[in-house]
Amino acid sequence: MPSFMIAGGIMFETDGYAKQFTDMMSDGFIFIDSKGIIQIYNNKAKEIFGIECDYSYSHGSGKIEKGDIIVIADSSIGKDDGNLKPDALKCIGVNDGNIQKGDAIVAIGTFNDDRREISKYAYSKQFENAQKLEMNCNYKDIRIYGCVGFTSGMAIIEVNDDKYTFEYAKCIGHIVVLDGETKKMKFYQTKGYTYRGEAINDLLMGKTFSSKGKESEFHGVIGKNVFEIHSGNSTIKEFYDAAIGNDISYINEYKEINGRPTICSLIPVNKGSRRTGAVLKIKDISEIKKIIKERDEALKDLYRIKRKLSDDETTINLLPSFVGDSNEIINIKKLALKASKSNSTVLIFGESGTGKSILAKAIHDNSSYKDNPFLVVNCSSIPETLLESELFGYEGGAFTGAKSSGKIGFFESAQNGTLFLDEIGEISMPLQVKLLQVLQDKTFYKVGGRNIIKMNVRIIAATNRNLEEAIQKGMFREDLYYRINVFPIYIPPLRERKQDIYTLVNIILPKVCERMGCEEKGISGEALRLLSAYDYPGNVRELENILERAVNLAEGKTIFSKHLALKRGRQYKKVSIGELKTLRSIVNETEKEAIEDAISISGGDYKEAMNLLDISKTSFYEKVRKYKIDI
Repeated sequence: MPSFMIAGGIMFETDGYAKQFTDMMSDGFIFIDSKGIIQIYNNKAKEIFGIECDYSYSHGSGKIEKGDIIVIADSSIGKDDGNLKPDALKCIGVNDGNIQKGDAIVAIGTFNDDRREISKYAYSKQFENAQKLEMNCNYKDIRIYGCVGFTSGMAIIEVNDDKYTFEYAKCIGHIVVLDGETKKMKFYQTKGYTYRGEAINDLLMGKTFSSKGKESEFHGVIGKNVFEIHSGNSTIKEFYDAAIGNDISYINEYKEINGRPTICSLIPVNKGSRRTGAVLKIKDISEIKKIIKERDEALKDLYRIKRKLSDDETTINLLPSFVGDSNEIINIKKLALKASKSNSTVLIFGESGTGKSILAKAIHDNSSYKDNPFLVVNCSSIPETLLESELFGYEGGAFTGAKSSGKIGFFESAQNGTLFLDEIGEISMPLQVKLLQVLQDKTFYKVGGRNIIKMNVRIIAATNRNLEEAIQKGMFREDLYYRINVFPIYIPPLRERKQDIYTLVNIILPKVCERMGCEEKGISGEALRLLSAYDYPGNVRELENILERAVNLAEGKTIFSKHLALKRGRQYKKVSIGELKTLRSIVNETEKEAIEDAISISGGDYKEAMNLLDISKTSFYEKVRKYKIDI
């Protein structure tokens, strides 16, 4: 009876008994001979890599054709989707320059539609710490729901009453194709799409897909070359090299095969002194969480970190004082760094509270002037009659009330450093003339002075006004505008970059607590959601004020939504006398809700709940009994 020997002395027979034995194993088991031909591929290995599936739906073979309806749920563009690029989504009408590689997307559109049917989509930036991305809509009278669960590891596409669910470990490229004419399912994604070459990008590029279910054309893997089933993978290359005689082996090493994280053991197989093949034993990480919990958690954390990083990871960490990791802020940081390496005058545009002074200081701190003064002049806060003498200084007795010793102005005090002229749009026309001359000649006179002073000062200006409109109205000199607008940087308002709110809260809140001399407080998910939905007419400065008020109002360790004082237009609603609640009932309802929230947040730890609520044990249990809270 033919047999082979695994290194270590274990014998297996290569007839039906070997198949029965290996199919009983809880690990995947693949044996290839010395030519790389698959001789054993047990049921568990087929399950892990989707070689054989229990198909819920059946479809024939084919390919995507013009007019077909495409639904995509992709957790990370460019990963486990056939190296999909954002531009490739134009074929279904998604043409959005803000979508980048690494972002998650749920999208529906018509393939190569000449009529330009409007596509529908939602996306999540890779650095956002979202739990899921979902979209629910109607498209051509079809109810569509798409969801990528980042924490649940589940991608879902629903088409009317049909639900196509896909569990994943790291990344997923889920797709469902509907026939453009009949609107019936033509293709849906299942495990094993990597080895079948049916990733999203493959299908969009015209690749033919195989049938599933009752119409399946698949006839098994035994007798096929291992590279037909697992092409282009370094682990399979090692597997093959070991089978043909190379000295390669390992036990329980982390490997990725067909995009799936696994723990593998590679064992050469000898018959006497002759190499006859190799065995690859595979554990699916998703099924051994209890055994390798630390490793599994590390993988999850790594994935979350990767989603929070942008393509240019180093840029996010630049200019740490200017907080934000949105694409808009990353671009601003890049511009600011370029500005810091030059001597050109910088003009920062942006609404009040967007952080213009912080950005100006960051530019100074990264420039060759960083060891010299950085002086700030708020041109709108100094009376017009005093601003000239504040900027340029004055000689003794230059005007009534002047000090006999005279005064050094900001320009002279900032020598070899940076002068930040905030709200430059508020300077009067006569002073604009003198400022223009200073910027052109790099010299100035003190008020009442006769001695010329040479200036070596870097100028950074800022304004929240539209200076071009001010020029048209005759309120700002055009020549001065072009003199200061050498290196413009625009900071968008917070409402246009809401993905920065989470980062800002995480940085601002601890600083507010420290400044107020209280213990550090956390913030609930609902409160964070409300902050993300608010438009912030006062921008980052308003966000800081909201958090400071919330810290004052929150008696426990957590800021809840009720502690947020957000500006809202007051809505009056007509109510009947019967609908009107008493003040006591409102207080009781709020108190009960707060206790229930504290118990939930503490995970049922009543001592922690008492600490969060900042009440005594006696008061806590009295209120639990009063409101009949089930504990």
